[in-house]
Amino acid sequence: HLFLIAMSRVNKKTTFNFFNYKWSKVPDWAEATESIYRSWYLKRYGYGTLRGLAGFLKDKARIMEAGCGLARDSKMFAEANPNAKVVAVDQSRESLRVAQEILRELPNCSVFRADLTDFEYPHKFDFISCDQVIHHIPDVGKTLKNLFGKLNPGGVINFSFCRKKNKLRDHVDDLIMDKAASMSPDELWGFSVKVTEFGRALHGLDIKNVRFENKKYEDIQRFVHNNLFRCWYNPSIDFRLSVSSNYDWFSNNPRFGARDVRKIIKDYIKNYKLLRFFEDDATISVSLKKLL
Repeated sequence: HLFLIAMSRVNKKTTFNFFNYKWSKVPDWAEATESIYRSWYLKRYGYGTLRGLAGFLKDKARIMEAGCGLARDSKMFAEANPNAKVVAVDQSRESLRVAQEILRELPNCSVFRADLTDFEYPHKFDFISCDQVIHHIPDVGKTLKNLFGKLNPGGVINFSFCRKKNKLRDHVDDLIMDKAASMSPDELWGFSVKVTEFGRALHGLDIKNVRFENKKYEDIQRFVHNNLFRCWYNPSIDFRLSVSSNYDWFSNNPRFGARDVRKIIKDYIKNYKLLRFFEDDATISVSLKKLL
């Protein structure tokens, strides 16, 4: 499987090094992108609105955000159900330091430092969310199995994988990621600035409603970004935040196809019900319920 080759490049030490650098460059990432990512999360997992999420969480007494980063989703869960105990888990000391600050006014939240692949916790959970995280971990199947084992019977886990694009875009990504592995975080950030400037220049051309192979794209920047070359740019957020998104990607994001994800679930998870399997241009998002 090609995704196994991609996963072989994942190194925890390198991942933390790059991510700690990112959090130092954009400590406001979670707050500044909160509205965008909340809407995306609610769409992908089928809740639709914050009210829909609150309805889902109303009977969830213990909630975990696995791989919390700056704990943006932990904050959303804690606000949606103030009676739940929400635990934000990450292995990065730097991200947990910022997460604690973000969650300081939410008494139902706590942080916990752990390796998601192999950790123990004194309680089981009714809901675990591991969004935009698991592809950064070397042993995806073992990690997913470990998290699923932390659920109470009847509990639900949400998780997502970065989605494969096409042969050309994936090949370009792989070449750049291989090179990025030998770069320092500062060098990769500099490269990401240039990539983002290119995305901004494409956006500035104002070529809208691009059609290709029965699909419509908002403008030429989105078309190039999705099909040819990663050059994310969002004019509605600070330029640094678009840079950090490209930096995050090139620091190593293995991509998966739907068949890859279904095989991982089949090989590592037992006694479950598939609640949702959703694909968009960027991710494959999955919800599983642990059967009684």
